[in-house]
Amino acid sequence: MRVRHADGQESVHPLDAEMSRPLPRPLEAASARLQIEKGPRFVYQEITFAGLTAVPEAGARSFFVGESMLIPLSNERAYSPSRLARGLNNLREELLQQGYSEATVQRAALQLDRTTGVVRLRVAVQEGAQRRVAGVEFAVSGEAPTPPAALVKDRLGQAWSAPWSQDLTTTLRRWYFRRGYPDLQVQLKAEQASAPDGHFAVTVTAEISPGPLVHLGTVRFVGNARTREAPLRRLVRVDDGGLFNPVAFDAGQSRLSRLGVFRTVGFKAEPANGETRDVLYEVVEGRRQEINLLAGYGSYEQFRGGMEWRHFNLWGRAHTDSLQVVQSMKSSRGTYTYTVPELFGSTLDGSARLFGLHREDLAFTRDEFGANVSMQWPWRALRAQLTTGYTLQRFRITHNDLATEPTDLDRVNASSINFGIVRDRRDNPLLPHRGTKVFAQIDWASRRLGGDVDYQRLRLGGSYHTGWGRGRWIHVGLVHGVVLTQGAEDDRDLPVNVRFFPGGDGSIRGYNDGEAAPRAPNGQFIGAKSHVQLNIELEQALTSRWSIVVFGDALGIAARVADYPFSEQLYSVGLGVRYRTPIGPVRLEYGHNLNPRPLDPSGTVQLSIGAPF
Repeated sequence: MRVRHADGQESVHPLDAEMSRPLPRPLEAASARLQIEKGPRFVYQEITFAGLTAVPEAGARSFFVGESMLIPLSNERAYSPSRLARGLNNLREELLQQGYSEATVQRAALQLDRTTGVVRLRVAVQEGAQRRVAGVEFAVSGEAPTPPAALVKDRLGQAWSAPWSQDLTTTLRRWYFRRGYPDLQVQLKAEQASAPDGHFAVTVTAEISPGPLVHLGTVRFVGNARTREAPLRRLVRVDDGGLFNPVAFDAGQSRLSRLGVFRTVGFKAEPANGETRDVLYEVVEGRRQEINLLAGYGSYEQFRGGMEWRHFNLWGRAHTDSLQVVQSMKSSRGTYTYTVPELFGSTLDGSARLFGLHREDLAFTRDEFGANVSMQWPWRALRAQLTTGYTLQRFRITHNDLATEPTDLDRVNASSINFGIVRDRRDNPLLPHRGTKVFAQIDWASRRLGGDVDYQRLRLGGSYHTGWGRGRWIHVGLVHGVVLTQGAEDDRDLPVNVRFFPGGDGSIRGYNDGEAAPRAPNGQFIGAKSHVQLNIELEQALTSRWSIVVFGDALGIAARVADYPFSEQLYSVGLGVRYRTPIGPVRLEYGHNLNPRPLDPSGTVQLSIGAPF
């Protein structure tokens, strides 16, 4: 660095990447000019560990170079002094969380080849003895109740660490909060003794000062200029004069935030002390409406574009509505939805929906329009969402090239009650790598409900995602569907629209949409009344954004319920490449059909956005 001083003199000060040569003090300059020589780019080629047993070396190495990829890019293995220090600190933090409170992690050797940029690092680890919780005791001051031993039973035998301490403290606070002790103070003290297996047994004493028993005065709201107070009070679900329970107030804050009509929601106690306190919810009202542009691509429908127009806080009651229109190369659809959250102050959300669809399928053109009313609520025991509803819709098909029976209905009204359940435990719904999802949907249509047909349509399935080594994942999807006609005079009196037409980027990928449906002897398609679909994928990360996928898809189909669950099997295998984006992976895949029927393609290229299952 060349520095020009105020008196016109110049001086030169060499600098390096590690700033090992500090600038002189004091230093006043009129100007400074930096001449940069990049030199080689330093990249980790080898990282080894000495004394490390509690953490697998592959996991420890990821603290320094990130996720292991099939193609290790240099920018993901770049070396810098700050990145090295951060890696050492993160590895030590991992050991601390596993109960190794005396662990040390140091740089044992660092070799930098200043010609090639190759870096070799050796890390020395001293773990020490692990500390595990052998017992928990409570020392409660005053006349407040003592927590039951069952509250900490599941925590015994775990590693003594900062997260363990925070978890216990949070559990105790919530237990006392529910009983009206908002001023609780907890201090944990630990005594350790050597255990026969070499670790330290820790006995934790929780010194608890509950403070006074506090009651709630009144609940008040400020900032709700356009929002009525009555629906807000129902959502908060606390009664004036009850126990002062911050857990309940926090739950009310969460419910108010989920309405989507407030930018911020907060609460505080007034006064801050005393045996009777009010709660003041402070809200900042948000947008009244928004317009979102929609876009997507699929191999069959090709480009999709549309618009969503949403209104918030209708009538000042936190109701919302949305109008969505989407146009693709093969279909037009529109949906209007009106939603009432937390009906009657319960956990039940209600909605009414008007919908319409015009779509050119492979062997016919479908038109569907109608209305639906539904209610949704959480099933907390299963961590699932339940949905019930009633649907009245009009089915119509034109340009029919199906091998359907003459009695099949081309124009029909269907009225059905609907039941659904979804339990989604995936780590990311847009790009799942771990977790599970299961679902079931039943549509029960009957003439007694106001329609022209009787049928029962069931779809159930799920997906499973897990890691297999670092940078590799296994994805498994299973879906089953069946249509019955109990109560119908003729099994053939079933609308084509409710049959199954498998194939496409989310089904068996050797076929386009609808191409995997059963065929008649003359080659024309018949909608399936039963199908079973299995998808298995092995995904290998190439870089942090690119990955390749090897997959196998199996499909069983039956045109008649008498052949349940299937009378014909189709199989596809294939290879694909994916690019990770904020809205899901962009997928380019080719599925090759192992046993194509006479008129089936040998394979199909699929281009789409989003995870297949």
